[in-house]
Amino acid sequence: MRYVVCTAIALICTNLHAQTPPARPRFEVASVKPAANDETGFGRIPMMREMMRNGRRPGMIPMTDPGRIRLENWALLDLIAAAYSVRATQVSGAAWLSDQGFDIEAKVPDGTPKEELNAMLQSLLEERFGLKVHRNTQTSQGFALVVGKNGPKLKPAEPPPTPEPGLTEDEQKAKQKQKAQANLAAMMTRMKENRESGTPLGGFSTDHWPSITTEELASRLVRFAGEPVVDETGLTGKYSVTIEIWKNPDVPGGTVFDAVEKLGLKLEPRKVTVETVVVDQVSKTPTAN
Repeated sequence: MRYVVCTAIALICTNLHAQTPPARPRFEVASVKPAANDETGFGRIPMMREMMRNGRRPGMIPMTDPGRIRLENWALLDLIAAAYSVRATQVSGAAWLSDQGFDIEAKVPDGTPKEELNAMLQSLLEERFGLKVHRNTQTSQGFALVVGKNGPKLKPAEPPPTPEPGLTEDEQKAKQKQKAQANLAAMMTRMKENRESGTPLGGFSTDHWPSITTEELASRLVRFAGEPVVDETGLTGKYSVTIEIWKNPDVPGGTVFDAVEKLGLKLEPRKVTVETVVVDQVSKTPTAN
């Protein structure tokens, strides 16, 4: 009898252990604080923030070195999107999620694969912001990105930039920031010249991605199409893509459909299913470091 009872208890304990989910990975130590105002105004320009947001791959969490991540001036909207590997447009929550930027520095345990960084960021957001979310799927009108009848006209991806020898990490970042500011200034100048010459483009936008897959391209076309876009091209390579779009109907050839057609691709209206991350609870202010 005693043997039967002990065996039953052992089986119950084994089942309970099997049902207990493994602990989610966490950073060894992390600092979270509101981002300071950028004296150059670089981080406060809505267009620039939008470009940076759209330039990130879903789920991308950059590492400054193999054992540390540093995120500068990331809004809660972007942090949540990165943690759950979706685009910002797939996060459903309060409008203020994109208002305040945060600086995060975190130590990653030795030997941690990059695939675990997203789960670590989820843990951090839960612990410091009290984040609670659930995933959902919805079917709505959207577009499928497909290959045009004459085939794709995509250029191969550009090689990654080679760091200049002799520059520190901070100097490299400062140079990249200067380049981004110069690109923005050139865009502003072009828009001004168009207005002065009587060619109002009304919402002109130029986007260049030196190395991008068609799946990533589809997700970035969402903000132009205004509806979900899924990749059905069947293409698996990486490409260098530049698109120019404007919304003024008096200037022909500037829609997102025109831009995609120049790439040998096409946006077809389609019912699509999109995964979303719904924010149930989150605090505007993180707990103290």
